[in-house]
Order: sequence, then structure tokens, then C-alpha cells
Amino acid sequence: MRKLNFAVIGAGYWGKKIVHEYVQLGKEYSHINLHTACDLLEENLKCCESYRVPCVTKYHKEVISSPEVDAINVCTPNETHYEICKEALEAGKHVLVEKPMTLSSAQAYELVELAHKRNLVLSVGHIFRFNNALRTARNLIKNGFFGDLFHIKLRWSTLMSSPEGRDIITDLAPHPFDILHFLLGEWPLKITCRAKAYRREKLEEIAYVVTEFRNNLLAHIELSWLLPGKTREVCIIGSDRFAKIDCSSQDVKVFENDGFRDVYIKRNNTIEEELEHFIYCVQNNSVVNNCYLNESGGLLGAHVVRLLEIARKSVEEEKTECVDIK
Repeated sequence: MRKLNFAVIGAGYWGKKIVHEYVQLGKEYSHINLHTACDLLEENLKCCESYRVPCVTKYHKEVISSPEVDAINVCTPNETHYEICKEALEAGKHVLVEKPMTLSSAQAYELVELAHKRNLVLSVGHIFRFNNALRTARNLIKNGFFGDLFHIKLRWSTLMSSPEGRDIITDLAPHPFDILHFLLGEWPLKITCRAKAYRREKLEEIAYVVTEFRNNLLAHIELSWLLPGKTREVCIIGSDRFAKIDCSSQDVKVFENDGFRDVYIKRNNTIEEELEHFIYCVQNNSVVNNCYLNESGGLLGAHVVRLLEIARKSVEEEKTECVDIK
């Protein structure tokens, strides 16, 4: 099997985790190699050197132009995703980019089309698609375990300083939107969103999103940087049963017969599985592209960016917006 060389552009908080997992995968599989790590900050590059990454650089263009690099993980600030991904795809590199894919759906769909034309893999870091607790919940829904679905509630919250230049919808809503599609296999028909900033004049720090699906199903997303305790939770309410899923600990509790019981979950390393899936797609890119086997593909990422835009429009115009994704 041909050896594949990967590169990570952006070795900050999340990028370091990605670097670590590539190094571990390289120890397990001889055909996988983390060839290059890139970051503007010296301290982040020193961390990469400690992992014995062969090449470290401050300049992302060096990574993209390198003939030795096959695929690139983009872990840079949101506003840089489009330009870096476009450059990488134009240079013939496969790409995995963290969420949100871009800051505009027009740019996201452009990248999808570019990857398709170049027959390249374009994946987006919707990591909860690889979470075994949510995989179990999806299977329970498919098997009719909950009966008729009434309501899904998602809470993504923590107490933290609001990130400079970022609003909470763009920053936190991508995962809940993608999880809903992962669980249900469809996109919402309508979105109503309200959001406020409290500790600064602009850029919202708390938001409530109501999404309406077929068959009278409502899903409610709560986003907050003001609520103590980090919560990544999904609650599923049906005519027969209720379940609460802690996405961080991968715990699932089901309420039935007037009491809760734990559902056995084999907890997994979601970053490792996400990277293994990306590696599989790179190895089999022609088959994956032709058969739509990329579980975290660029088109999904682009649709999520479109939902973010619709939610923001709902906030700005103070009304319910129809979703134009088919």
C-alpha cells in the first residue's frame, strides 16, 4: 500500500489534538505519515517538534505547494478556511477542514464543486458523526424505538469569555445542525432563531433556535457562553420513550416504565475515527466520490453553512425563515 503523507495547517488548541492523533495512527499503520505541521506561532511549532513531525513551517503556502504532501487538515481560524481550502484543492490536495467549512454558503458550494472537478476528497470536521452514543441514538430512531418522534432538544453551552470576532451561532450551531441531520437523515423545513449579546455590544453570546421538520417534529437548540458547566447534550422525546445523550461522555439514558436505565455504549475516540475515515476516503477517493460514501463530505458541510446563514437571517429579520435545502 502506497504511503500517504498528511499535513496539519493550524496547530492551536484543536490542531494539536489532530497532530497527536495522526502521530498515533502513524505508529499503528505504516502507510500513514504526518509529514508536515504548520502554524504562525513558535510555541505551537515547538509542540509539533516534540511529536517529531519531520517538517514544521510557519508558511501554509509551503505546505500546499509541497509535492510530498497528499492531504491537508485545515485547523485555522474560520475566516481563513475558504482561501486555504481553495488553494489546497487547486494544488491537487485532499482536504479535511474544521467546522464551519466557510463563512458563506456560496464559498462552501464553490469548494464542493472544485473538489468534484478535481476528483479530490473534501471532508468537514463534523466530529459527532463518529460518536458512538449518537450512532446508537440514530439506530434507535431508525428501528422505531421511540415511537413517533415529538421533539429533540440540544444544548451546547459553557461559561467562557466570548471569542473575539465570533458570534455563537456561527461558532456553536454547526454541530447541533449536523447532529440533527445525522439522526434524522433530513434537513429542517423552517428555522426560527433569537439571539442576544450581553457582555458586548455586538456578536451574540446566547441563542435559541427552533427547527421544524416533517411530521410535526420540532427540534430546539440552546446555545450559550453564559451558562456554567460545559454541556453537550441531546434529548429525544417520542410517543413511547425518552432518551438523554451526553455527547461528551457518550452516556445514553433511556426513560421507560417510570424510570431511567443506562444503555451500554462502547465509547470511542471520535477524532481517531474521523481521521481514519478521512484516510479511507483519500485511499479510495474515486470510489468514495462516485458512490457518495464520504460520511462527512463537503456537501454536508456546505448545507450546514447554509443553515447558519438562514438562522442569522431569522435573527436579523425577527421572523421564521424557510429552508431552501432539498
